[in-house]
Amino acid sequence: MKSSSYLILFLVFACIGFGAFKLLNNTIEETATETLANINPVPEPEKKEIPKIPIEVELPDSLKWFEPSTIDQLSKKDGHFKVSWKVLGKMKLNEQYNEDMGAYIPYPVFHPTVKDLDGQRIEVNGYVIPIEETGDATILVLSANPYSQCFFCGQAGPETVMDIQLKNKSGKRFKTDERLSFRGKLRLNDSDLFYLNYIMDDAEVAN
Repeated sequence: MKSSSYLILFLVFACIGFGAFKLLNNTIEETATETLANINPVPEPEKKEIPKIPIEVELPDSLKWFEPSTIDQLSKKDGHFKVSWKVLGKMKLNEQYNEDMGAYIPYPVFHPTVKDLDGQRIEVNGYVIPIEETGDATILVLSANPYSQCFFCGQAGPETVMDIQLKNKSGKRFKTDERLSFRGKLRLNDSDLFYLNYIMDDAEVAN
């Protein structure tokens, strides 16, 4: 009988001890959780984009233009400057290394007269080179020379060609080496390698 009482008493104390241990353990876990929740997480360092500082390259005298602009000597027709390829030919090339292309690229250095024509409405005559084989193009190339002697055949420089961005997408067919005059707004390009150095926006065939 005594042994049974001792056994029952032992089991009672064992249950009480296990319950107390469980309660204490839960309390410690809850306290630890609350403490961790109240601790402000360490913020990640703010990622700041490193600004790209433009590098001013001093051009050698051989690439500089010392002549003043002569735009006031150009004739006008219906509010458009009549521009010859001789004027547009006043461009020098400055080779600079392009990291994206992994090669040295010739960038244009425009004459003051050409710079003054940037954004002006001009008229220029040349040979048409359709970009699309069908001739139904909205973007043409106008060349100072016929196709067999043009820039794309390696017979001339980039100053002899111009992107013609047509104003009206009429689907007109243009023939290679068709000689035409176009009117539009001149835009100089010295950075975008996907376009020529001369671009005519809102272009249309001059009557």
